[in-house]
Amino acid sequence: MEGSEASSASRQFRRSVDSLAEIFDFIEGFLAGVALPPAALHDVQFVVEELFTNQVKYAAGNPNPLLLELRRREGRLEVSLTDFDAEPFDPRSVPDPRVDLPIEERRPGGLGIYLSKKLVDGIEYEYVDRRSKTTFTKELS
Repeated sequence: MEGSEASSASRQFRRSVDSLAEIFDFIEGFLAGVALPPAALHDVQFVVEELFTNQVKYAAGNPNPLLLELRRREGRLEVSLTDFDAEPFDPRSVPDPRVDLPIEERRPGGLGIYLSKKLVDGIEYEYVDRRSKTTFTKELS
């Protein structure tokens, strides 16, 4: 990407794990033509999948679709996932799992969020008027 060129796209997705294939196609289509390492695309898809499936799993009764927004700015990708009429959930507040313990001594949960935080260059969260929005950035160069 050159200079201060920016582009963006957004789309709502049905709150279902079945939406993941459409989400991945949307991300790949948005990034088409951008020279980026395959690992960067994998990281973005992993983090979106983790955030999306958590919102599907823990707010199963919420009928609202989830909004995915993508923005390219000056060599980085900003990805936002917004949940409407939702309870707050700040992924930054999830304690890191004890990955230093033997597997049989670990408590389940939290590993996906932990890995997600490690794969991105920044993560922000805001909650206003029952709108829960998580935004992460990933350097594309």
